[in-house]
Amino acid sequence: MKRFSFTGLGLLIAVLLIYARTGAPDQIKDHVGTVAPQSNQKIGVGAEFGKVPLYFVPNKGQLDDRVAYYVQGKDKTVYFTSEGITFALASPAESGPGRWIVKLDFIGSNPDTQPLGLEETGAVVSYFRGQPENWRAGIPTYSKIIYPSLWPGIDLVYYGTVNKLKYEFIVHPGADPSKIRLAYRGAKSVLVDENGRLQVTTPVNSFRDDVPAAYQDIKGERVQVSLAYKLDGASSDESSGLSPKTMPERLILREKQDSFSAENPDSLSDEQERKCVYGFEVGDYDRSLPLVLDPAVLVYCGYIGGSGADSGSGISTDSSGSVYIVGQTNTTETSFPVAVGPDLTYGGGYSDVFVAKVNAAGTALIYCGYIGGSSSDEPGGIAVDSSGNAHIMGLTYSTQTSFPVMVGPDLTHNGYGDVFIAKLNASGTSLIYCGYIGGSSDDYGYGLAVDASGNAYITGRTGSSEATFPVLAGPDLTYNNNEDAFVAKVNAAGTALLYCGYIGGLSAETGRGIAVDSSGNAHIMGDTLSPEFVFPVTVGPDLTSNGNYDAFVAKVNPSGTALLYCGYIGGSALENGNGIALDDSGNAYVIGETLSTEANFPENVGPDLTSNGAMDAFVAKINASGTSLVYCGFIGGSSIDQGRRIVVDNTGNAYVTGTTQSTQTTFPVTAGPDLTHNGGRDAFVAKVNAAGTSLVYCGFIGGSADDWGLAIAVDGPGNSFITGSTTSTEATFPIAIGPDLTFNGGQWDTFIAKVSYWDPWAAKHAVGDFDGDGTEEVAVDFAAAGIYLYDSGAWSQISSANPESLLAADVDGDNVDELVADLGATGLWLWNAGAWNQLSGVNVESFAAGDVDADGTDEIVGDFGAVGLWLYNGGAWSQLSGVNADYITVANVDGGGGDEIFGDFGATGLWVWNTGTWTILSALNPDYVMTGEQTGAKFIAGDFGPTGLWLWSMPGLCTQLSGLDADYMIAANTDGDTEDEIIGDFGATGLWHCEGGLWTGSGFTWSILSSVNADFMIRADIDGNGTDEVVADFGAIGLWLWNAGSWSQTSGVNPEYQLVADVDGDNADEIFVDFGALGLWMWNAGAWSQVSALNPD
Repeated sequence: MKRFSFTGLGLLIAVLLIYARTGAPDQIKDHVGTVAPQSNQKIGVGAEFGKVPLYFVPNKGQLDDRVAYYVQGKDKTVYFTSEGITFALASPAESGPGRWIVKLDFIGSNPDTQPLGLEETGAVVSYFRGQPENWRAGIPTYSKIIYPSLWPGIDLVYYGTVNKLKYEFIVHPGADPSKIRLAYRGAKSVLVDENGRLQVTTPVNSFRDDVPAAYQDIKGERVQVSLAYKLDGASSDESSGLSPKTMPERLILREKQDSFSAENPDSLSDEQERKCVYGFEVGDYDRSLPLVLDPAVLVYCGYIGGSGADSGSGISTDSSGSVYIVGQTNTTETSFPVAVGPDLTYGGGYSDVFVAKVNAAGTALIYCGYIGGSSSDEPGGIAVDSSGNAHIMGLTYSTQTSFPVMVGPDLTHNGYGDVFIAKLNASGTSLIYCGYIGGSSDDYGYGLAVDASGNAYITGRTGSSEATFPVLAGPDLTYNNNEDAFVAKVNAAGTALLYCGYIGGLSAETGRGIAVDSSGNAHIMGDTLSPEFVFPVTVGPDLTSNGNYDAFVAKVNPSGTALLYCGYIGGSALENGNGIALDDSGNAYVIGETLSTEANFPENVGPDLTSNGAMDAFVAKINASGTSLVYCGFIGGSSIDQGRRIVVDNTGNAYVTGTTQSTQTTFPVTAGPDLTHNGGRDAFVAKVNAAGTSLVYCGFIGGSADDWGLAIAVDGPGNSFITGSTTSTEATFPIAIGPDLTFNGGQWDTFIAKVSYWDPWAAKHAVGDFDGDGTEEVAVDFAAAGIYLYDSGAWSQISSANPESLLAADVDGDNVDELVADLGATGLWLWNAGAWNQLSGVNVESFAAGDVDADGTDEIVGDFGAVGLWLYNGGAWSQLSGVNADYITVANVDGGGGDEIFGDFGATGLWVWNTGTWTILSALNPDYVMTGEQTGAKFIAGDFGPTGLWLWSMPGLCTQLSGLDADYMIAANTDGDTEDEIIGDFGATGLWHCEGGLWTGSGFTWSILSSVNADFMIRADIDGNGTDEVVADFGAIGLWLWNAGSWSQTSGVNPEYQLVADVDGDNADEIFVDFGALGLWMWNAGAWSQVSALNPD
């Protein structure tokens, strides 16, 4: 079982959909302690993560002129005007008023004071509605606003974090804090509770101000001053301090209430309004110095969002790790409420499409844009080109009078719903193009892809015939009846369709997913009800309709004029085809759901070849010619399981997401973010190995209500990003780290999760002395460019093949390493003295090497999946076990002459092979096992999930190291003694160091190295002093080095992979770091040098 972790998961509001990785650089500190992580410790949220500013958006004409700034949250919008604050609270009930209005008036304040923005955040917000002259683009945002001199000598400042809006009064020397008087209007009650908090209650929502505090900074020390809320119970408008200016609004409110009070028992009385006045009672303080009144938390607001239902439906990443999300929101209502109480005129508005870009750390919004018109607008997909431009596709019912068409394939709405395609520039401040694709009937867009030249490819379905639909070239220019799937290509400038045509038969077809290969062929996944005598089957995995709806997969040539293949995937019952992805060889990976059983569904190789009951998700791989299925199998349990989207990494592993109602008793959980179903519907995420034979991991994401996995993306290192919707609250949803850890009400929240996966056994690169000169060389996998050897500062290609993993081993005993390469379908190969020899023609799942027979040469242990575990020794293979292992490692733990083989056999537990015999070490299935050095032997440490970490050292000795589950561990000799220590990454509780007594299993102690969770760690002796340093990848805050008890940053760039080698023979290690698009770099003696501009695999 491999090792993975959540590095971020949160409930997110409308458009800021953030994944969390690590905290700020100053979080990486040297914490010294001796307390080990215990099983009763809770892995919680890092104290500093998510403390990002609120975004106060200035009004640049997108709102009523009375509004100066606003903050849109999930279930409330806060408007800041010169007269006070207005809270528009969304009603959680479908019946009754759409929202409730509460106003906070500044009593007796300076009428000329206007709020001002402070501390520009760098994030921009754009509203693309109507014609370009009506757009409001590139609006700056601020982390604070200030009302200067709101009362004489008193400023009011608002600021906060993602889920807290805070305010402070700054009382300058000589000013009178008793002048501060505030009045809530529109609340049912304002009370001070027994804890001193101010509780504000309305019929639709409630909030509170926390216990207030006040302080002064005197001679470098913060001195507390007593402070409490003071309610004003006066019975007249004059004594309450309500200015005459507010009276007409209150009279209007009462007049409105008279007309609906019979239907609304929650109407407010005038007496209730008068009691909502308060100020502060301040203790003694030094009036010659500033005083700060800090009422702490006011109310949850959140980032830019709104008060309706928000969902994220598409996700993408770029080479820098930034995340792009497209979704739908009905939260951009811009009317400003004048009266307090129920807002009966608010209808929630129609939905808009939003697109947001979030930085790689998940700590800041880079931009957010709304695209929409006066009717409903819905997203279909998002794709990002190499320049960072975001392409957005969806459905709109808005006509050109209100929709932001400019340049585009069609600038005139064609009736009913049209597909729209838009391109947003890299800064998020302007639409490069935006236009329609459609005819006189309904047209829907579901899939979007972009090629290297910036051309956009769209698929969906249409009810429009060729008389009005913009057919141009295309696989079929004639409408086929009912609804047809369509495929279209838009040029990079967005000015024209390069082709557009139908794929369909006499019944209904829908194109749901699209991908484009390097040659410009478009691959479409969808579903059809049409039989083969009317559907355009050509070549395909199946040319015969199987009954009911079948999934279909098709490949369109670069000119769009013909289908290169088109065929069915299905059984006798219903199938939906939902998503498609491509690898570098042009193989297509598809996902959907099926009601068919294995009796007639075309499963062959696959993660599961047996239908599990009700509806199952299915995943399949189609060869590049489209003639056959490479694999096809089920993912599911006994209830309803739906597969929504799929992506593939550069080694052919497929990542899928969807929704399941099956529990862990039947759903194929194996590793994964959560192995227990949480009730209702859960989202799921799974990784299918390159051979399609098994799930690398599979687990749930969800709470006690309903949760849907809707889209997935994967980055270079293999981290997956999942977005979807949830109705689960924070009480049950697995929030770990994230910008918003509170469910925000309304119909549902969007969530985004990042699943980090670390496979210690899949060594992409290898280090060894391959030429016997006494110095190490590095063998690097450059994907399609092949395998290269770095030796004495120069590169040489040793193979044009793209390996799955590499390993150095001395298999012939000449004290010179050979290179063992897993070349996937072509088998296992050995590179020795410049020549390649095939060791096996069978695809190996994993392999390891060691001297198991003590003859001075290494043997190779290979896991060949269904045919079991085999040993390569002296040119021949022998079978060790007929059972497939989850992983294997080789180590000399007993101190004898040869190495032992340790195999994790899943449900049958952890076993050791020694001199020809298997012995069970544990009946439990470990998540991960690692080895460390001891005098004359090694130790084994295993992570057994909920049962914690366990150690095997002296023969027969098994000791629990910790009751906590670690994300992963490494061994490193950080103190220069005779044994390694263990460095454990415990997720949100950080990195911990275990030292002493590992060989004897007693006397060991834990101490914390960092409160920040690392993405990856390795050991290295950087300075050549005989002790190891820890090299830690902390994600967005870069690469850090732990040496002699302190941390230092070596790079602020987020690495994808790192390895260690002494390539110059000075007995000090160099670090080789893959920085993605920046290439491969080497850290040597404190300096960086680029060794390759290519990005290794």
